[in-house]
Amino acid sequence: MSEHQTNRQISRLLRIAAIAEGTTLLLLVFVGVPLKQGLGYGEVTRFLGPLHGLAFLTYIWAVINELSLGDKPRGWAFKAMLFSFVPGGTFWFFRRSIASAS
Repeated sequence: MSEHQTNRQISRLLRIAAIAEGTTLLLLVFVGVPLKQGLGYGEVTRFLGPLHGLAFLTYIWAVINELSLGDKPRGWAFKAMLFSFVPGGTFWFFRRSIASAS
C-alpha cells in the first residue's frame, strides 16, 4: 500500500470518528441530558454516555494517528482535541481543517 493511500485511509478514519464524536456529543447534551433532567428518562443517557465515550476515544486515537504521520503540527492536534469538548466543535474543525488537508 502506498503512502498516499495510507494517508487517505487515516484521514477517512479521522473524518468518520469526528462525525461520530460530534453527533454523539450533540445527542447527549441536547437530547439525553434534557430527557434525564426534565422528564426523568435516565435510560437515554445510560445508552448515549458509553456510546459517546467510545466515539470520543476513537476520535482521539485517530487524531494521534494523524499526528504520528508527521504531516500535522502539534498545535493542530491540540486544536482537534480541544474542539472535541465543544458540542458541534468537531464538525467545525473537520470542515475548516481536516477537509482542506485532504
